[in-house]
Amino acid sequence: MRLFITVVVLLLAGSLCLAQDEFSEVEFSGFYQRVQGFDFQGVQGFEFESEGFNGGGFGFVFNLNPFFGIFSQTSFLGGVEQSGVKLRFINQAQGVKLTKRSDKINVFGKGGIGFVRHVFDFSGQESVDYDTSFVFGGGTEIKLQEGMWLMLDFSRQMMGLPQLTFDPEDTWDSSWIFTTGVSFQF
Repeated sequence: MRLFITVVVLLLAGSLCLAQDEFSEVEFSGFYQRVQGFDFQGVQGFEFESEGFNGGGFGFVFNLNPFFGIFSQTSFLGGVEQSGVKLRFINQAQGVKLTKRSDKINVFGKGGIGFVRHVFDFSGQESVDYDTSFVFGGGTEIKLQEGMWLMLDFSRQMMGLPQLTFDPEDTWDSSWIFTTGVSFQF
């Protein structure tokens, strides 16, 4: 884990060397997400297998040159409910985005690290837990008009899950995320 974080930090720091003075593009996006394949083995009566849920969010990308950018995205996900207990998620991730650009279609890959906030709601009482999350995937941007792009993204998200038992072992979930939205690029 430390090695992965070290590599990400070195890539982000080294990216400053790749910046080109004549290129500066910022992207802002709003999006809708569908999470598919969420699994959680909590306590008796609060277990999920291959569950799906929706959400949305926003993000930005600061492109250092035509093919390399640094992204940040925040997602508010609806979560799951069972036995009167709701579990919702807020996911925040930062990382790198590599883009192959053309006039009408951009193809990209991305990968990053961040945190996930788990919000439990027990009959109106909320409890909050934080853990690590990773996101990696890719997609395409289709030009709608000058400066406005339709974004289609297919990614994999891995996130730490809250501890509801006294078992000291960390638990993780790996789910697919389908994202669509609009990106404004200047």
